[in-house]
Formats: sequence, C-alpha cells, structure tokens
Amino acid sequence: MEMKKFIHIALFAVVSVILIRILNMEISGVTVTSVNKSKDRPPERTVLPQKELPQFVYLVQGASRHPIPGLNASPNREIIWLTYRDKTGDIYFPNSTLTEGRNRLLLEAIDRASKRNDGGYLYYLFLDDDLFLTNENDTKRWWRKDLPRNPFDRFELFLLDFQPAVGFPRYMFNIHDAPAPVGVKYNFDAIFNGFHRHTISFMLPYITDLDHTSWWFSQWFVIHISAMFYNSNRVLCNAVYANNPRTHWQNKLKGAYTDSNDFRIPRDYFRTWFHKKNMVKTTDRKRISLLQTFKRQAIYFDIPGKANRKHSMEYRVSTKFITTAFNKSHPGIQKILRWRNLPKVRNILYGSEKDEPNFFPDVFPLH
Repeated sequence: MEMKKFIHIALFAVVSVILIRILNMEISGVTVTSVNKSKDRPPERTVLPQKELPQFVYLVQGASRHPIPGLNASPNREIIWLTYRDKTGDIYFPNSTLTEGRNRLLLEAIDRASKRNDGGYLYYLFLDDDLFLTNENDTKRWWRKDLPRNPFDRFELFLLDFQPAVGFPRYMFNIHDAPAPVGVKYNFDAIFNGFHRHTISFMLPYITDLDHTSWWFSQWFVIHISAMFYNSNRVLCNAVYANNPRTHWQNKLKGAYTDSNDFRIPRDYFRTWFHKKNMVKTTDRKRISLLQTFKRQAIYFDIPGKANRKHSMEYRVSTKFITTAFNKSHPGIQKILRWRNLPKVRNILYGSEKDEPNFFPDVFPLH
C-alpha cells in the first residue's frame, strides 16, 4: 500500500515538473509544438505582413537635382532622377534629348520593377524638373469630396480611382474648359503624365525616330497612340493644375533642343507603320483600319468622348494585334517587338501567364 502511494506521488511530481517547464518556456516566448500533431505536418508559422512596395515611380529629368514642391519619397512613392549637367541625380546622361532621357529613366524603373513579384509599379510618372503642381479649389472640378491637400497625393488618388491608361493634369490650354471633374483630351502636354504599367506593351518607350527634327514629336506619338488605343481611358484630372515657369522658346536653353510644330511630319511618318489592308476589331466590335485615324488634320484639340474608369478594359496590346494592324517588318515595329520580348518587360506585362489576352482598341470617333 505504501509502495503504490509512493509511485503516485512520484508520478505527480514528474508531471508537475514537466508542466512548470512548459509554462516557463511559453512565458519566455518559445512556442511549443503539440505532441499530438502529425509528423507529416510542419508546425504552423506566423506569416508576417510584407513590406509595402511603392505603386508609383516618378521619373524626373533636369540639369541638376533639386527639391520639387510637394514631391517627396514615401512608402508608396519612389523617385528617380536623371541629370544631364552634373552627377547629382541617380543617373547621369549628358547631351541627351528629352526623349532619350525619359527612355533611360524608364529602363531604370523597369529594371527595378522586374525584380518584384507583383508586377512592379502600377504607374510610371514622367515629369519635367520645373513642374509646379497646385490644387484646383473649384469643387466643380473635384471628382470626390475627400481630396488630399498635397497635389501629388491628390493626383495619385485620381490614378487609383480611375486607373487610366494615361492620366494628366489640367494645363494652361485647359483654362477655358467648362468645369468638370475629368475629361477626355486629344492634346496634352508632356510636362506631367502618368502611364499605367500595361502601356509599356506598345506606347512606351517613347519613339525617338524624329528627335533630330523636333523634341515635341515624341509626345505627339504618345498623344495619337493613346487616342487610337485608349480613347475613353486617357483622362484629364481637373482637380490639379500644372504650371512650369521655364519655357524653352524663351531661349533660356538655346542650342539644347530642336523645335518644329509641323505635326504633319510625325503624322506622315507614323502612317508608314501600318498595314494598309488589314482590319482590326475595336471595343465596340466594329472592324476598321487604323489608318482611318489620320484622315483629318495632324493634331486635334477636341474629340468627342467621355472619360471612363478602367473596369474591364485591357491595356496590354497583344503581339497578334500588332502584327495584324501594323507592318511587322517596319523598323519601328521591329523595335517594339524586341522590347516586348525582353524577359523583364514580359515579367511585368504577363507574369507567369503563357497566353496574351486579346486586345481591342477603344478608337476615338473617326471622321
């Protein structure tokens, strides 16, 4: 009898010691795995939230790096500078044209974005270093009531809300427009443009072919392609206003650029890119030749249209569409096809997808 009592006491003491040790381990922060778990199942791990990665990359070009009012880096905003007069920027590119500099900035951003597994930045924002962005106080030009005070925060919110293929602020030639929150414009200034990442499938990089004639022509290509592919999704944001005190026609940068505002030159050149006979299907399921978009003047100012949110619009221009609508042997198209086949570009556009989705352009009303 005494022997059984001794055994019970000994067992109780052993169990107590084990429980006390487990309790001490838990208090000290050591996680104990249950002995009842299957040997084939690893212990559960706590998944820590991933570090927030920026959705916006600002690509700034100027002679020297300097503060831009309101524009500062943040967890959701990365800024990359290219300088051509000194080495104060992230990239030094002397004797470069506006277009060459922007394409070099784009390449740097693409390199960084391709190392992420989430498609990289949602928007690539190009701006001149003399940009002065301010808020529009007329609430008739606001698309919502709770707009941020910082104009760059406000523009980013616009991009997230509408997700345009190309977004741009109100500029001096929009001053006399009827007040409205958003709009669709054919002509928009290059001073500050935000491009959805899927526009690198065709619209970007900028076309440099006519830089020797005029630095303005690379923006004309952007303007016409955006109207031809994304008519309802090239959206003017009236809640912010862009200004720039330095205009190159004042000869402050004499000898550093070439000018021509004869936009018949890029129009007639761009016509040579297209297949003369092939038709393409548009978002409204019409079959047209994109050469029809060149029927009238070289540059429009007002084209009927209503700004839309992205919804299900596909911005990625497919290889099938390119080789149908365009002359695939043209040097300009060959350059675009080589760009699209770069692994880092395909990684951003399609990730692990094997098949490209069909692309149907939203073409501006043809006259």
